[in-house]
Amino acid sequence: MLIRTRRWMNWINLSTPAGLALAKAGGARIEPGPYGLLLAWEYRSALLPVRGRAMTVGDVVLLGIKESALVRRPHLLRHEARHAGQYARWLGPLGFWPAYGVASLYSWLRTGDPALRNHFESRAGLLDGGYIHPVRPDPPRPPD
Repeated sequence: MLIRTRRWMNWINLSTPAGLALAKAGGARIEPGPYGLLLAWEYRSALLPVRGRAMTVGDVVLLGIKESALVRRPHLLRHEARHAGQYARWLGPLGFWPAYGVASLYSWLRTGDPALRNHFESRAGLLDGGYIHPVRPDPPRPPD
């Protein structure tokens, strides 16, 4: 999906306005980011806590991490941009939130983790989102 189309759809379906309202309520500083996203830095709210993580609502990424932590996770915003596309395809919060909730419940029942078998997280990239870690090969063993 083109960024321009996604952004337009997320304004029309009210996800981005909802994300901006949440960001403002959480005292966030908003600035444009990559992939056509709006980054809500220093977001703090008990309503939707995102401590140490990120959460996307429309094209707004509520960030509970510092800029220095984001540098160490270079693919996180790509993951969040995919969620922004999901908001557009699922007609905003009224479609996305219930579907995401069901997918999280299914994943939790199957694996004990709300993300590992969650269709939305899988499609956004579990590795990019930090839900799984790359497998490191065992170090070579010295010959006997």
